[in-house]
Amino acid sequence: MAIPSWAVEALMRGVGSVVDKVPPERIDQIKQRAGQWLDDFPQSAARGVDSVMRGARVGKEMIDRWARRHTALVTPVINASGSLLEPRIQGVPVGLGTVDVAAEALASPPLVTPIALDRLHRRLNRCAGNHDLAILVANSVDAACLAIGMTRGGKPLYMHRSQSLRLASGTPIPEAFVPQSAGADWRDHVNEVGSVDGITDADAASLPDQAVLLAVDNGGSDPIWFRSKTDHPSTRIVLMLACGGLLRPKPESDVDLREMFKPPLRSAAEFLSGEANQTIADLVIVSGDGLLGGPTCGLIIGRKELVESIGQSVIWRTVRASVATTAMMAHALETLSGGHASVHPILSMLHTGEENLRSRAERLATRVAGDESVRTCQVSSDPASLTTSGPWRIASRQLRLQHQTKSPDSWAQQLAEGVPAVLATVDGDVLVIDLRWVPPSDDGALAAAILGQAASESEEEDGKGASGDSNMES
Repeated sequence: MAIPSWAVEALMRGVGSVVDKVPPERIDQIKQRAGQWLDDFPQSAARGVDSVMRGARVGKEMIDRWARRHTALVTPVINASGSLLEPRIQGVPVGLGTVDVAAEALASPPLVTPIALDRLHRRLNRCAGNHDLAILVANSVDAACLAIGMTRGGKPLYMHRSQSLRLASGTPIPEAFVPQSAGADWRDHVNEVGSVDGITDADAASLPDQAVLLAVDNGGSDPIWFRSKTDHPSTRIVLMLACGGLLRPKPESDVDLREMFKPPLRSAAEFLSGEANQTIADLVIVSGDGLLGGPTCGLIIGRKELVESIGQSVIWRTVRASVATTAMMAHALETLSGGHASVHPILSMLHTGEENLRSRAERLATRVAGDESVRTCQVSSDPASLTTSGPWRIASRQLRLQHQTKSPDSWAQQLAEGVPAVLATVDGDVLVIDLRWVPPSDDGALAAAILGQAASESEEEDGKGASGDSNMES
Protein backbone atom coordinates (compact mmCIF):
# COMPACT_ATOMS: atom_id res chain seq x y z
CA MET A 1 0.00 0.00 0.00
CA ALA A 2 1.45 3.44 -1.05
CA ILE A 3 2.12 6.15 1.58
CA PRO A 4 -0.02 9.30 1.02
CA SER A 5 1.81 12.42 -0.10
CA TRP A 6 0.79 14.39 3.01
CA ALA A 7 2.34 11.72 5.21
CA VAL A 8 5.61 11.90 3.26
CA GLU A 9 5.70 15.70 3.60
CA ALA A 10 5.06 15.51 7.37
CA LEU A 11 7.80 12.91 7.76
CA MET A 12 10.29 15.02 5.82
CA ARG A 13 9.48 18.12 7.94
CA GLY A 14 9.99 16.04 11.11
CA VAL A 15 13.32 14.70 9.93
CA GLY A 16 14.39 18.13 8.85
CA SER A 17 13.63 19.66 12.24
CA VAL A 18 15.68 16.93 13.91
CA VAL A 19 18.61 17.42 11.51
CA ASP A 20 18.61 21.16 12.16
CA LYS A 21 19.25 20.47 15.84
CA VAL A 22 22.20 18.08 15.23
CA PRO A 23 25.68 19.66 15.31
CA PRO A 24 27.54 19.49 11.94
CA GLU A 25 30.32 17.27 13.31
CA ARG A 26 27.72 14.67 14.38
CA ILE A 27 26.22 14.53 10.89
CA ASP A 28 29.36 12.90 9.46
CA GLN A 29 29.42 10.38 12.30
CA ILE A 30 25.79 9.46 11.69
CA LYS A 31 26.43 9.02 7.95
CA GLN A 32 29.43 6.79 8.63
CA ARG A 33 27.52 4.69 11.16
CA ALA A 34 24.51 4.40 8.84
CA GLY A 35 26.79 3.16 6.08
CA GLN A 36 28.18 0.47 8.38
CA TRP A 37 24.65 -0.58 9.32
CA LEU A 38 23.69 -0.89 5.68
CA ASP A 39 26.82 -2.90 4.90
CA ASP A 40 26.19 -5.26 7.83
CA PHE A 41 22.47 -5.60 7.28
CA PRO A 42 22.54 -8.24 4.48
CA GLN A 43 24.85 -10.52 6.53
CA SER A 44 22.79 -10.08 9.70
CA ALA A 45 19.61 -10.68 7.80
CA ALA A 46 21.08 -13.81 6.20
CA ARG A 47 22.15 -15.13 9.58
CA GLY A 48 18.70 -14.44 10.93
CA VAL A 49 17.03 -16.19 8.02
CA ASP A 50 19.37 -19.17 8.41
CA SER A 51 18.55 -19.38 12.10
CA VAL A 52 14.83 -19.29 11.38
CA MET A 53 15.16 -21.98 8.70
CA ARG A 54 17.21 -24.22 10.97
CA GLY A 55 14.65 -23.86 13.71
CA ALA A 56 11.85 -24.63 11.29
CA ARG A 57 13.70 -27.66 9.96
CA VAL A 58 14.31 -29.04 13.47
CA GLY A 59 10.71 -28.40 14.37
CA LYS A 60 9.51 -30.18 11.24
CA GLU A 61 11.74 -33.18 11.99
CA MET A 62 10.38 -33.36 15.54
CA ILE A 63 6.81 -33.23 14.25
CA ASP A 64 7.61 -35.88 11.63
CA ARG A 65 9.09 -38.20 14.27
CA TRP A 66 6.13 -37.67 16.55
CA ALA A 67 3.69 -38.27 13.69
CA ARG A 68 5.45 -41.46 12.62
CA ARG A 69 5.26 -42.80 16.16
CA HIS A 70 1.60 -42.03 16.66
CA THR A 71 0.44 -43.22 13.24
CA ALA A 72 2.64 -46.32 13.05
CA LEU A 73 0.93 -49.52 11.99
CA VAL A 74 3.42 -51.45 14.12
CA THR A 75 4.09 -49.98 17.56
CA PRO A 76 7.82 -49.50 18.24
CA VAL A 77 8.93 -51.15 21.46
CA ILE A 78 11.74 -50.81 23.99
CA ASN A 79 12.28 -54.13 25.75
CA ALA A 80 13.26 -53.22 29.31
CA SER A 81 11.73 -56.38 30.80
CA GLY A 82 15.06 -58.15 31.33
CA SER A 83 13.99 -61.09 29.14
CA LEU A 84 15.06 -61.24 25.50
CA LEU A 85 12.29 -63.61 24.37
CA GLU A 86 9.48 -61.63 25.97
CA PRO A 87 6.01 -63.14 25.33
CA ARG A 88 4.59 -59.71 24.45
CA ILE A 89 7.02 -59.35 21.54
CA GLN A 90 6.96 -61.36 18.33
CA GLY A 91 10.57 -62.01 17.44
CA VAL A 92 13.71 -60.05 18.29
CA PRO A 93 15.57 -57.05 16.81
CA VAL A 94 16.79 -57.73 13.28
CA GLY A 95 19.99 -56.20 11.87
CA LEU A 96 19.78 -53.34 9.40
CA GLY A 97 21.49 -55.43 6.74
CA THR A 98 18.84 -58.12 7.12
CA VAL A 99 16.09 -55.49 6.92
CA ASP A 100 17.68 -54.13 3.73
CA VAL A 101 17.50 -57.63 2.23
CA ALA A 102 13.76 -57.73 2.92
CA ALA A 103 13.26 -54.23 1.50
CA GLU A 104 15.08 -55.17 -1.70
CA ALA A 105 13.10 -58.38 -2.04
CA LEU A 106 9.79 -56.58 -1.58
CA ALA A 107 10.66 -53.54 -3.71
CA SER A 108 11.83 -55.74 -6.57
CA PRO A 109 9.90 -59.05 -6.48
CA PRO A 110 12.43 -61.88 -6.18
CA LEU A 111 12.90 -64.45 -8.89
CA VAL A 112 11.49 -67.91 -8.27
CA THR A 113 13.28 -69.52 -11.17
CA PRO A 114 15.23 -72.72 -10.42
CA ILE A 115 18.60 -71.00 -10.90
CA ALA A 116 17.77 -68.12 -8.54
CA LEU A 117 16.32 -70.38 -5.85
CA ASP A 118 19.24 -72.80 -6.11
CA ARG A 119 21.68 -69.92 -5.58
CA LEU A 120 19.77 -68.80 -2.47
CA HIS A 121 19.59 -72.31 -0.98
CA ARG A 122 23.31 -72.92 -1.59
CA ARG A 123 24.14 -69.87 0.51
CA LEU A 124 21.66 -70.94 3.17
CA ASN A 125 23.04 -74.48 3.36
CA ARG A 126 26.60 -73.21 3.73
CA CYS A 127 25.55 -71.70 7.05
CA ALA A 128 25.10 -75.24 8.44
CA GLY A 129 28.89 -75.61 8.25
CA ASN A 130 28.79 -79.19 6.98
CA HIS A 131 28.40 -80.51 3.43
CA ASP A 132 26.29 -83.40 4.73
CA LEU A 133 23.73 -81.02 6.28
CA ALA A 134 21.04 -78.85 4.71
CA ILE A 135 18.55 -76.24 5.90
CA LEU A 136 14.92 -75.52 5.04
CA VAL A 137 13.00 -72.41 6.11
CA ALA A 138 9.30 -72.85 6.95
CA ASN A 139 6.95 -69.98 7.67
CA SER A 140 6.77 -70.95 11.37
CA VAL A 141 7.91 -73.60 13.83
CA ASP A 142 4.42 -75.08 13.64
CA ALA A 143 4.78 -75.36 9.87
CA ALA A 144 8.18 -77.06 10.20
CA CYS A 145 6.69 -79.64 12.59
CA LEU A 146 3.75 -80.26 10.26
CA ALA A 147 6.06 -80.75 7.26
CA ILE A 148 8.01 -83.45 9.09
CA GLY A 149 4.88 -85.10 10.44
CA MET A 150 3.24 -85.23 7.02
CA THR A 151 6.32 -86.62 5.24
CA ARG A 152 7.25 -89.39 7.70
CA GLY A 153 5.88 -92.06 5.36
CA GLY A 154 3.41 -93.63 7.79
CA LYS A 155 6.06 -94.33 10.44
CA PRO A 156 4.76 -94.19 14.03
CA LEU A 157 5.86 -91.15 16.00
CA TYR A 158 6.99 -91.44 19.63
CA MET A 159 7.80 -88.81 22.25
CA HIS A 160 8.35 -88.77 26.01
CA ARG A 161 5.47 -87.81 28.29
CA SER A 162 7.65 -85.44 30.29
CA GLN A 163 8.28 -83.42 27.11
CA SER A 164 4.69 -83.05 25.94
CA LEU A 165 4.75 -79.24 26.01
CA ARG A 166 3.30 -76.45 23.87
CA LEU A 167 4.86 -74.43 21.10
CA ALA A 168 5.03 -70.65 21.40
CA SER A 169 1.85 -70.49 19.33
CA GLY A 170 0.00 -72.48 21.99
CA THR A 171 -0.28 -75.64 19.88
CA PRO A 172 0.46 -78.84 21.83
CA ILE A 173 3.54 -80.44 20.31
CA PRO A 174 1.85 -83.78 19.47
CA GLU A 175 -0.84 -81.94 17.49
CA ALA A 176 1.76 -79.88 15.63
CA PHE A 177 3.21 -83.05 14.07
CA VAL A 178 -0.03 -84.98 13.64
CA PRO A 179 -3.19 -82.83 13.59
CA GLN A 180 -6.18 -84.20 15.49
CA SER A 181 -8.14 -84.47 12.27
CA ALA A 182 -5.94 -87.39 11.21
CA GLY A 183 -7.37 -90.90 11.03
CA ALA A 184 -7.80 -93.25 13.97
CA ASP A 185 -4.94 -95.57 13.03
CA TRP A 186 -2.24 -95.73 15.72
CA ARG A 187 0.36 -94.61 13.20
CA ASP A 188 -1.52 -91.33 12.78
CA HIS A 189 -1.09 -90.28 16.40
CA VAL A 190 1.88 -89.40 18.56
CA ASN A 191 2.59 -92.27 20.95
CA GLU A 192 3.89 -91.26 24.37
CA VAL A 193 6.28 -93.31 26.49
CA GLY A 194 7.74 -92.93 29.98
CA SER A 195 6.41 -90.83 32.83
CA VAL A 196 5.87 -87.13 33.40
CA ASP A 197 8.27 -87.14 36.35
CA GLY A 198 11.44 -87.77 34.33
CA ILE A 199 13.42 -89.93 31.91
CA THR A 200 14.89 -93.38 32.60
CA ASP A 201 16.94 -95.71 30.41
CA ALA A 202 14.09 -98.20 30.30
CA ASP A 203 11.77 -95.73 28.53
CA ALA A 204 13.30 -96.51 25.12
CA ALA A 205 13.47 -100.28 25.58
CA SER A 206 10.37 -101.28 23.61
CA LEU A 207 10.44 -98.90 20.68
CA PRO A 208 9.42 -100.48 17.34
CA ASP A 209 11.60 -100.48 14.25
CA GLN A 210 11.34 -97.66 11.73
CA ALA A 211 9.75 -95.22 14.17
CA VAL A 212 10.10 -91.42 14.31
CA LEU A 213 11.51 -90.46 17.72
CA LEU A 214 10.94 -86.89 18.94
CA ALA A 215 12.90 -85.18 21.74
CA VAL A 216 11.99 -81.71 22.99
CA ASP A 217 14.73 -79.41 24.28
CA ASN A 218 13.33 -76.69 26.53
CA GLY A 219 16.66 -75.63 27.96
CA GLY A 220 16.62 -77.93 30.98
CA SER A 221 18.35 -81.25 31.42
CA ASP A 222 19.47 -83.47 28.57
CA PRO A 223 16.37 -84.01 26.37
CA ILE A 224 17.60 -87.16 24.58
CA TRP A 225 15.44 -89.87 26.12
CA PHE A 226 16.22 -92.40 23.33
CA ARG A 227 20.02 -92.25 23.75
CA SER A 228 20.16 -95.95 24.66
CA LYS A 229 18.71 -96.72 21.21
CA THR A 230 21.09 -94.64 19.09
CA ASP A 231 21.79 -97.70 16.95
CA HIS A 232 18.07 -98.12 16.30
CA PRO A 233 17.01 -97.75 12.61
CA SER A 234 14.77 -94.76 13.33
CA THR A 235 14.46 -91.12 12.38
CA ARG A 236 15.50 -89.01 15.36
CA ILE A 237 14.26 -85.43 15.71
CA VAL A 238 15.13 -82.75 18.27
CA LEU A 239 12.73 -79.83 18.63
CA MET A 240 14.47 -76.87 20.25
CA LEU A 241 11.90 -74.59 21.84
CA ALA A 242 14.23 -71.79 22.97
CA CYS A 243 17.70 -70.36 22.42
CA GLY A 244 18.65 -72.52 19.47
CA GLY A 245 22.04 -70.87 19.18
CA LEU A 246 23.30 -71.83 22.64
CA LEU A 247 24.43 -74.97 24.37
CA ARG A 248 22.59 -75.76 27.58
CA PRO A 249 24.54 -74.41 30.57
CA LYS A 250 25.80 -76.80 33.20
CA PRO A 251 23.88 -76.74 36.49
CA GLU A 252 25.10 -74.35 39.17
CA SER A 253 27.73 -72.75 36.99
CA ASP A 254 28.33 -69.24 35.73
CA VAL A 255 27.82 -69.25 31.98
CA ASP A 256 29.59 -66.87 29.62
CA LEU A 257 26.96 -66.53 26.94
CA ARG A 258 29.30 -64.60 24.67
CA GLU A 259 31.64 -67.58 24.45
CA MET A 260 28.83 -70.08 24.03
CA PHE A 261 27.33 -68.18 21.13
CA LYS A 262 30.13 -69.18 18.72
CA PRO A 263 29.54 -70.44 16.09
CA PRO A 264 25.87 -70.15 15.08
CA LEU A 265 23.69 -73.25 15.29
CA ARG A 266 26.26 -74.76 17.65
CA SER A 267 23.75 -76.66 19.76
CA ALA A 268 21.93 -77.88 16.67
CA ALA A 269 25.23 -79.14 15.30
CA GLU A 270 25.92 -80.83 18.63
CA PHE A 271 22.71 -82.82 18.35
CA LEU A 272 23.41 -83.67 14.72
CA SER A 273 27.05 -84.72 15.16
CA GLY A 274 26.52 -86.66 18.37
CA GLU A 275 29.12 -88.09 20.67
CA ALA A 276 31.69 -90.85 20.08
CA ASN A 277 30.94 -90.70 16.35
CA GLN A 278 27.36 -91.74 16.94
CA THR A 279 24.43 -89.79 15.54
CA ILE A 280 22.07 -88.42 18.17
CA ALA A 281 19.62 -86.73 15.79
CA ASP A 282 18.81 -86.71 12.11
CA LEU A 283 16.77 -83.49 12.10
CA VAL A 284 16.68 -80.43 14.35
CA ILE A 285 13.82 -77.92 14.39
CA VAL A 286 14.51 -74.42 15.75
CA SER A 287 12.96 -70.98 15.50
CA GLY A 288 14.67 -68.57 13.13
CA ASP A 289 14.41 -65.63 15.49
CA GLY A 290 15.63 -65.63 19.08
CA LEU A 291 19.42 -65.76 19.29
CA LEU A 292 19.76 -66.47 15.60
CA GLY A 293 18.50 -62.95 14.95
CA GLY A 294 16.41 -63.73 11.88
CA PRO A 295 12.75 -63.17 11.07
CA THR A 296 9.98 -65.19 12.70
CA CYS A 297 10.10 -68.56 10.94
CA GLY A 298 10.99 -72.22 11.54
CA LEU A 299 14.25 -73.90 10.49
CA ILE A 300 14.66 -77.58 9.67
CA ILE A 301 18.35 -78.51 9.87
CA GLY A 302 19.54 -82.04 9.28
CA ARG A 303 20.84 -84.83 7.10
CA LYS A 304 20.86 -83.69 3.52
CA GLU A 305 18.88 -86.60 2.10
CA LEU A 306 16.11 -86.20 4.69
CA VAL A 307 15.92 -82.44 4.28
CA GLU A 308 15.79 -82.71 0.50
CA SER A 309 12.98 -85.27 0.66
CA ILE A 310 10.92 -82.87 2.79
CA GLY A 311 11.67 -80.00 0.41
CA GLN A 312 10.44 -82.04 -2.56
CA SER A 313 7.16 -83.04 -0.93
CA VAL A 314 3.77 -81.61 -1.85
CA ILE A 315 3.10 -80.36 1.69
CA TRP A 316 6.27 -78.26 1.63
CA ARG A 317 4.80 -75.95 -1.00
CA THR A 318 2.14 -74.84 1.48
CA VAL A 319 4.36 -74.37 4.55
CA ARG A 320 7.62 -73.01 3.15
CA ALA A 321 8.64 -69.45 3.93
CA SER A 322 8.64 -66.75 1.27
CA VAL A 323 11.78 -66.03 -0.70
CA ALA A 324 12.17 -62.73 1.18
CA THR A 325 12.02 -64.47 4.58
CA THR A 326 14.44 -67.17 3.41
CA ALA A 327 16.87 -64.52 2.16
CA MET A 328 16.62 -62.62 5.46
CA MET A 329 17.35 -65.83 7.39
CA ALA A 330 20.34 -66.63 5.19
CA HIS A 331 21.74 -63.12 5.71
CA ALA A 332 21.26 -63.32 9.49
CA LEU A 333 23.09 -66.67 9.64
CA GLU A 334 25.90 -65.37 7.43
CA THR A 335 26.29 -62.38 9.74
CA LEU A 336 26.53 -64.74 12.70
CA SER A 337 29.08 -66.88 10.90
CA GLY A 338 31.28 -63.82 10.46
CA GLY A 339 30.96 -62.93 14.14
CA HIS A 340 30.07 -59.32 13.31
CA ALA A 341 28.73 -58.21 16.69
CA SER A 342 28.46 -54.57 15.63
CA VAL A 343 25.92 -55.35 12.87
CA HIS A 344 24.00 -58.11 14.64
CA PRO A 345 21.68 -56.67 17.33
CA ILE A 346 21.57 -59.79 19.50
CA LEU A 347 25.34 -60.28 19.45
CA SER A 348 25.83 -56.59 20.15
CA MET A 349 23.61 -56.73 23.23
CA LEU A 350 25.25 -59.95 24.44
CA HIS A 351 28.68 -58.35 24.07
CA THR A 352 27.75 -55.20 26.03
CA GLY A 353 29.99 -55.14 29.10
CA GLU A 354 28.93 -54.58 32.70
CA GLU A 355 30.83 -51.29 32.89
CA ASN A 356 28.84 -49.99 29.92
CA LEU A 357 25.56 -51.02 31.55
CA ARG A 358 26.58 -49.52 34.89
CA SER A 359 27.50 -46.19 33.29
CA ARG A 360 24.24 -46.04 31.34
CA ALA A 361 22.19 -46.96 34.41
CA GLU A 362 23.83 -44.25 36.53
CA ARG A 363 23.35 -41.65 33.80
CA LEU A 364 19.69 -42.55 33.41
CA ALA A 365 19.20 -42.63 37.18
CA THR A 366 20.61 -39.10 37.49
CA ARG A 367 18.23 -37.81 34.86
CA VAL A 368 15.14 -39.66 36.11
CA ALA A 369 15.72 -38.98 39.82
CA GLY A 370 15.82 -35.25 39.16
CA ASP A 371 12.19 -35.23 38.09
CA GLU A 372 9.67 -34.29 40.75
CA SER A 373 7.30 -37.09 39.66
CA VAL A 374 9.80 -39.79 40.73
CA ARG A 375 9.90 -40.56 44.46
CA THR A 376 12.85 -43.00 44.52
CA CYS A 377 15.34 -44.31 41.96
CA GLN A 378 17.98 -46.94 42.67
CA VAL A 379 20.39 -48.93 40.48
CA SER A 380 20.51 -52.72 40.96
CA SER A 381 22.65 -55.48 39.45
CA ASP A 382 20.40 -58.52 39.07
CA PRO A 383 21.05 -60.81 36.05
CA ALA A 384 18.92 -60.60 32.93
CA SER A 385 17.68 -63.69 31.09
CA LEU A 386 17.18 -65.00 27.59
CA THR A 387 13.77 -66.50 28.35
CA THR A 388 11.18 -65.82 31.04
CA SER A 389 11.93 -69.26 32.45
CA GLY A 390 15.10 -71.20 31.77
CA PRO A 391 18.72 -71.55 32.82
CA TRP A 392 20.26 -68.80 30.70
CA ARG A 393 21.36 -65.73 32.70
CA ILE A 394 23.68 -62.82 31.95
CA ALA A 395 24.86 -59.85 34.05
CA SER A 396 22.81 -56.67 33.79
CA ARG A 397 21.81 -53.40 35.49
CA GLN A 398 18.34 -52.12 36.40
CA LEU A 399 16.58 -48.96 37.54
CA ARG A 400 14.21 -49.61 40.44
CA LEU A 401 11.68 -46.79 40.50
CA GLN A 402 8.80 -45.55 42.61
CA HIS A 403 6.36 -42.88 41.41
CA GLN A 404 4.96 -40.13 43.57
CA THR A 405 1.33 -40.91 42.69
CA LYS A 406 1.18 -44.03 40.47
CA SER A 407 1.31 -47.63 41.61
CA PRO A 408 4.01 -49.73 39.89
CA ASP A 409 1.36 -51.83 38.12
CA SER A 410 -0.46 -48.83 36.66
CA TRP A 411 2.87 -47.23 35.73
CA ALA A 412 4.01 -50.39 33.94
CA GLN A 413 0.70 -50.61 32.08
CA GLN A 414 0.91 -46.97 31.03
CA LEU A 415 4.44 -47.48 29.68
CA ALA A 416 3.39 -50.62 27.78
CA GLU A 417 0.51 -48.72 26.15
CA GLY A 418 2.62 -45.74 25.11
CA VAL A 419 4.40 -45.00 21.83
CA PRO A 420 7.05 -46.28 21.86
CA ALA A 421 5.87 -49.08 24.15
CA VAL A 422 8.21 -49.70 27.09
CA LEU A 423 8.05 -53.21 28.55
CA ALA A 424 8.99 -53.23 32.22
CA THR A 425 8.42 -55.57 35.17
CA VAL A 426 7.05 -55.04 38.66
CA ASP A 427 8.81 -56.32 41.78
CA GLY A 428 6.72 -55.68 44.87
CA ASP A 429 6.24 -51.93 45.15
CA VAL A 430 8.84 -50.87 42.56
CA LEU A 431 8.96 -50.64 38.77
CA VAL A 432 12.02 -52.39 37.30
CA ILE A 433 13.67 -51.16 34.08
CA ASP A 434 16.36 -53.60 32.86
CA LEU A 435 18.96 -52.27 30.38
CA ARG A 436 20.48 -55.53 29.04
CA TRP A 437 18.18 -55.74 26.00
CA VAL A 438 17.84 -51.97 25.46
CA PRO A 439 20.09 -50.58 22.69
CA PRO A 440 22.12 -47.56 23.90
CA SER A 441 20.53 -45.42 21.19
CA ASP A 442 17.16 -45.91 22.93
CA ASP A 443 18.29 -44.55 26.31
CA GLY A 444 16.98 -41.06 25.59
CA ALA A 445 13.59 -42.29 24.43
CA LEU A 446 13.43 -44.63 27.45
CA ALA A 447 14.08 -41.80 29.92
CA ALA A 448 11.54 -39.57 28.16
CA ALA A 449 8.91 -42.32 28.31
CA ILE A 450 9.54 -42.93 32.02
CA LEU A 451 9.08 -39.22 32.72
CA GLY A 452 6.03 -38.94 30.47
CA GLN A 453 7.76 -36.64 27.97
CA ALA A 454 7.58 -36.68 24.18
CA ALA A 455 10.46 -38.90 23.07
CA SER A 456 11.06 -36.79 19.96
CA GLU A 457 12.08 -33.81 22.13
CA SER A 458 15.06 -35.59 23.66
CA GLU A 459 15.96 -38.57 21.48
CA GLU A 460 18.38 -36.68 19.23
CA GLU A 461 20.48 -35.25 22.07
CA ASP A 462 20.52 -38.34 24.30
CA GLY A 463 20.78 -40.81 21.43
CA LYS A 464 24.05 -39.26 20.29
CA GLY A 465 25.48 -39.39 23.80
CA ALA A 466 24.51 -43.00 24.39
CA SER A 467 25.59 -44.34 21.03
CA GLY A 468 29.21 -43.76 21.87
CA ASP A 469 29.04 -46.50 24.51
CA SER A 470 27.49 -49.14 22.27
CA ASN A 471 30.74 -50.94 21.52
CA MET A 472 32.28 -50.71 25.01
CA GLU A 473 33.11 -54.06 26.58
CA SER A 474 34.13 -54.94 30.07
